[in-house]
Amino acid sequence: MKYPDLFSPIRLGKLELRNRIVMPPMTTGFARDGYVTDTLIDYHIARAKGGVGLIIVEDCIVDTPLGKHGYNDIFIDDNKFIPDLRRLAKAIKDNGAKAAIQLNFSGRTAGKLRDGKLMLTDGRQPVAPSAIAFPADGFVVPHELTIKEIEAIEDKFAEAARRAQEAGFDTISLHCSHQFLIEQFLSPLSNHRRDAYGGSPERRFRFVLEIIQKVRQKTGKDFPIICRISGKEVIEGGLTPADALEIAQRLEKAGVAALNVSHGANPAGLSPRSIAPLTARTKKSSRGEMVPLAAPIKQAVSIPVMTVGSIITPQLAEEILAQGKADLICIGKGLIADPEWPNKSREGKEAEIRHCIACEYCFTSVGGTPLECAVNPAVGREREFTLKKAAKFKYVIVAGGGPAGLEAARVAAARGHRVCLYEKDKLGGQLNMACRLPGKDEYNLFLEYELAQLKTLGVKIVNSEFKSDVVAKEKPDALVISTGAVPRKPPLPGINNANVVTAWDVLRGAMPRNKKVAVIGGKSAGAETAEVLALNDNRVTIIEKTGEIAADAAAMPFYYLALLRALEVLCVKLLVGATAEEITAQGVTVSVNGQRSTIEADVVVIAMGTEPDRKLADEMKKTGIEQYTVGDCAGVDRLAKAVKEGFQAGLAL
Repeated sequence: MKYPDLFSPIRLGKLELRNRIVMPPMTTGFARDGYVTDTLIDYHIARAKGGVGLIIVEDCIVDTPLGKHGYNDIFIDDNKFIPDLRRLAKAIKDNGAKAAIQLNFSGRTAGKLRDGKLMLTDGRQPVAPSAIAFPADGFVVPHELTIKEIEAIEDKFAEAARRAQEAGFDTISLHCSHQFLIEQFLSPLSNHRRDAYGGSPERRFRFVLEIIQKVRQKTGKDFPIICRISGKEVIEGGLTPADALEIAQRLEKAGVAALNVSHGANPAGLSPRSIAPLTARTKKSSRGEMVPLAAPIKQAVSIPVMTVGSIITPQLAEEILAQGKADLICIGKGLIADPEWPNKSREGKEAEIRHCIACEYCFTSVGGTPLECAVNPAVGREREFTLKKAAKFKYVIVAGGGPAGLEAARVAAARGHRVCLYEKDKLGGQLNMACRLPGKDEYNLFLEYELAQLKTLGVKIVNSEFKSDVVAKEKPDALVISTGAVPRKPPLPGINNANVVTAWDVLRGAMPRNKKVAVIGGKSAGAETAEVLALNDNRVTIIEKTGEIAADAAAMPFYYLALLRALEVLCVKLLVGATAEEITAQGVTVSVNGQRSTIEADVVVIAMGTEPDRKLADEMKKTGIEQYTVGDCAGVDRLAKAVKEGFQAGLAL
């Protein structure tokens, strides 16, 4: 399929882009002590080679430590950072893309306590337009900026823009969204000033307009400026779509070359997806979720407008452009998952795109951990994890068709090995159950990608269990064991009663209806199963030994909060600090603080995790054949570990 609009050139002022695809700024955690690293450069080279038109490098801090956004930011508040920034800009441009960098100053959002300390600001009180804390747990009241301090920060932005231009970037983006400092001045939620920088909308605009004016003085009138703005803030009393239109028009009048429309930060941590109706909590329903914010702004201004938000397919991107809802398409996490997204789209190879599955695994980078992707193990290891033909081709048997086995088979076959994959059940393993959970339907995209790749690469699929006699018959050169895990069933009295099933049983189809159900185990697997049970008209109680529900999902903030909210709205009872002692025909006997009681239940669901199935791996070690044990049978963990281990096994063969 052709995409004439998506792959047509466009100008941002005098800067011409080769297509309409933009990689928006996303936190990677690859910088060190403020400096650009080789890892950061390699990461961007892969995306530039992949065919994107414009790369906007993540937040670069104009004044440290007060302006910091994260724990491994790029800094641009001193000339000493220019040489490495120059290497980054050159690497992007040498590989075909135009290079931009986003300039930011966090303001009050840098004021979150971590272990009782202000880590981002090195212990200093954060600053903001007004002495109002960011309205979420753990944030401190900021210092209200004086006019002299405001003017000094404006100068910092201007000097940062000069450095970006000197480093060779084609353009800059000013971060005027997500409740960072510029938006804090724009928003009535955070700006309660009564001087020249607050009160009326016109005075709230003054800060950003003065920054633009000072940037112009440092960089010249032909150096394009992009502004990332909010189409609205998602809490009451914040910027409205009407406010966003006015902001956009004022920025255009000030000479801005393009607008990137996002949405404002939500103190509760919930994305628009999270507050959708619970019965429609699917990723597919959220594709293009922010396009309605960009579309009216596109109609109100004459400069190019970018849109973003789960635009995962080129078909959807082309449709947005053809309908005049935006001029450029930001592909963010999609380019993390597959740097070749633009090239594959342009060449008609859409079926080969490895799509983002919206699992939020990449969100760990916000806390300072280097960026990783559950479906693309090469992120941050682009130089090391490259697929090259093997020096010697082997006959490889993969035992088990879960995520780790599929990835091992794909990588091995791509490197030229002859591969045979054994799977006794349905290919995909636990992914088949995960796809049935609310909010996780996009996991199926990874399964579809893997299966299509195995077919293209000629991997032989044997739909039966791998047994030891296969080795003597087939004489493989190497084995990859990926037999997964089995549900953990504790030695609990009554565990084998007729009224007991596992979470796997439920997700595979043994769904009770209109019953009282007790779920033993309140980590994410138990909480997710409880949500599914409640959606099927059951009255559900979760019994969790610790003091928190779904604590292992907290690193995925949007999904975690949406899950907790779903349990609340569906009236799932949460019994924490409770130890299950016995299962009876009447339900579950529990102990809470030494007090015993019975939770009535028609059905008891065991959701206490899984344990590795290592029988085959241990047996095959005796053969002396080259062997790799991957996925849950090597140690139970999340999808990312399974895919990474499968990839590494395929690379090592």
